[in-house]
Amino acid sequence: MLTIHAAMDKILKLTCCLLFISMVGVASWQVIARYVLNTPSTISEALLRFSLVWLSMLAIAYVTGQREHVSLTLLTDKLTGKWKIGCDFLMEFLFIGFSAVVLIYGGMQATSNSMSQIYPMLNIPKGLLYLSLPVSGAIIIVYCLNNCCLIYKNIFLTRSQAS
Repeated sequence: MLTIHAAMDKILKLTCCLLFISMVGVASWQVIARYVLNTPSTISEALLRFSLVWLSMLAIAYVTGQREHVSLTLLTDKLTGKWKIGCDFLMEFLFIGFSAVVLIYGGMQATSNSMSQIYPMLNIPKGLLYLSLPVSGAIIIVYCLNNCCLIYKNIFLTRSQAS
C-alpha cells in the first residue's frame, strides 16, 4: 500500500505543479497579449478557469492523502487510545462516504449531463470540466483506504510493542 501511496503522491505533485506552471504561463500570456500587443486572448481565460478547477480538485485529493486537510482538532487532540483510533477511522469513513456519493456519483451525473455541451472558447465538452469531480473522488477513496490500513497497522504495532 505504501508504494501505491508514494506513486500517487508523485503523480499528483507533478500534475499539480505542471498545471500551476502552465496557469502562470497562460496568465502571463494573457497580460502580454492584452496590454502589450493590444489583442486580448479569448482562450486564455477559459483555459485558466478549466485548469483552476482541475488543479483545485487534484490538490484537495493530494492534501486528503497526506491527512493535512483542514480539520477541527479541539476534540480529537484530547482523545487517546481506542477513542482516538475510532475517531480516525470515523473521519476516514466519512471522507469515503462523501467522496463516493458527492464526488463520484454526483460528479458522474454532472459529467454525463454536460458531455453534450461544448465549452465555447476551448471547443471541448463541458463534461471534461466536471470529470475532475469523480477523478478526485476516486483518488480520495484510495488514499482513505490506504490511511485506514495504516491506522490498522499502527494498532498492531502499538500492541506488539506494549507486550
